[in-house]
Amino acid sequence: MKAVDLTKGYLTECVIHHRLDESKNTHLEHLEDLIFNDGLPGGKQAINYLVSFYEMLKGSAKTKFNLTTKWDGAPAIFAGIDPVDNQFFVGTKGVFNKNPKLNKSLADIKVNHEAPGLQQKLEQAFTHLQKLNITGVIQGDLLFTEGDIQNATIKGEDFIVFKPNTIIYAIPADSDLAKEILSAKIGIVFHTEYVGGPTLADMSAKFGYDASGLGNGSNAGVWYRDAIIKDYSGQVTLTKDESENLKNSIENANQKLLAIGDLEFLKNSEFGVTIKDRLKTSVNKIIRDQGQFEQDPKAFATAFIKDYKELMRKAKDALKTPANQVKKAETMLKGIKFIEENQTELENAYIVYLELIRAKELIVSKLANVKQIDTFVQNQDGDYDVTGEEGFVAVDHIGNAIKLVDRLDFSAKNFGTGRPGA
Repeated sequence: MKAVDLTKGYLTECVIHHRLDESKNTHLEHLEDLIFNDGLPGGKQAINYLVSFYEMLKGSAKTKFNLTTKWDGAPAIFAGIDPVDNQFFVGTKGVFNKNPKLNKSLADIKVNHEAPGLQQKLEQAFTHLQKLNITGVIQGDLLFTEGDIQNATIKGEDFIVFKPNTIIYAIPADSDLAKEILSAKIGIVFHTEYVGGPTLADMSAKFGYDASGLGNGSNAGVWYRDAIIKDYSGQVTLTKDESENLKNSIENANQKLLAIGDLEFLKNSEFGVTIKDRLKTSVNKIIRDQGQFEQDPKAFATAFIKDYKELMRKAKDALKTPANQVKKAETMLKGIKFIEENQTELENAYIVYLELIRAKELIVSKLANVKQIDTFVQNQDGDYDVTGEEGFVAVDHIGNAIKLVDRLDFSAKNFGTGRPGA
């Protein structure tokens, strides 16, 4: 399968539209959501990623990109040198607030963060991360601090385990890796650096950070990794049948994409929130409620319109003055009319959306063979069930990134736990 033939030139001509939100790595998009974000160009970009994965898994990659693992760490830690005054700081996502919470001392942490548990983790991060050779600003996911490592017996074997968020990471207790981790004060996986300036707010995220220059972590009391998968050869090579299935799935998605219009209606935002954002919210709602994707595009569109009507009705009823209620009702009727006029377009977008998911799922299931540390979740009986990594992130040669996650599995683990889901 030649990529340029499959995509009608998308691989070589497609302009990359997806960027990390606000140039900060606070949110990554699912591959299939690219069509909701950018319509036809976003669909082309999703196909482009799929073709690149196909080539990579066949061992004939023509397009260079890094593949990184999504570690299930928490909280997100930002650390480095403030370009304004050259002082070291640590922080959470609040470093990008209008009034940034940059912790340049242990005293700052107590002022900026009320939760005792978060204070303790940030204090350890501040104490130990400044011993690394961090010359700019980087972001990582915290895996453990002192007191988080426990012993566990899983299927008759002894492990050390830590659970930063939802997934339990387990390392054989008698391994060299376990000794490394037990000798550290904190553990963290770095995945993003920030470039530009002259202030932190002006910096842009660059995914796929290489942590090889940070120095000896053991001297700093830090067990660290970057998220880049260094070698997946031999672990994820496609069989002949898998190759044919993935090829057919990508071609189906591409044919459906070529058969629809430009999907310009997705850019409409005259109702306060863009249609694309409402569509993504509707998908997540269905996953939460039903545990699966809606497979009927017409049923999805009908449910979307129904939900929109109910949302607008509640918004109208919440207004206190009749004048504002009348104005909201006018907006609601205008929005309903717009969506109903574009229902066929909406269904077409969702048809491609489902095809992109089918192709992506074939890739994610194959990538599940790549595992750096054993991962588990604990069931209701207290036993350990094997689970996959949280997912993967593909980063192209100019720093654009998308995530590949088994959303139904991720939803089952996360929805209802108080944590954000898919």
